[in-house]
Amino acid sequence: MNAALQPELRLPLVLYPARGKTLLLLLGCLSFSAVGVWMVRDGVLLGYFCALLFALGALIFLVQLHPRAAYLLLDEQGFTYCSLFRAHRIGWVAVTGFAVVRISSNSLVAWNFAQGHVPRGRGVAISQALSGYHSALPDTYGLHPEVLAQQLNSLCQSRHLAMR
Repeated sequence: MNAALQPELRLPLVLYPARGKTLLLLLGCLSFSAVGVWMVRDGVLLGYFCALLFALGALIFLVQLHPRAAYLLLDEQGFTYCSLFRAHRIGWVAVTGFAVVRISSNSLVAWNFAQGHVPRGRGVAISQALSGYHSALPDTYGLHPEVLAQQLNSLCQSRHLAMR
């Protein structure tokens, strides 16, 4: 469980995704996978596809429960976010600011890179076309998106001021 971030934040700090959502998605995938098996037992060949697809989803959500599979690490130099054991390091100097964006029914914390720090690739272009921002965190780590964005902006601004 993540405590709400405080202005007098002690760094480094590691935040983890809320486990309840992941467990619920895991349970849903297992249920649909069982329905697929049931379909196969009734002679419906599409059940193989259903069972396999949702079994793979269940495996992904099971992996996400590992503590090193998904996290947000905040420290003096920047932040590292990790999803499915793939970590991405971003320095505070590379970010201009954070904001909450809504894509469909999801609220995400997004940011734009500072000039000269924008990575190349299709992912950045797609993200900017969808949200108006270069990139976004994959989770809100147990916090409301507005709270997380506000705290990240505070950290980013204080680090920019400290470097001047």
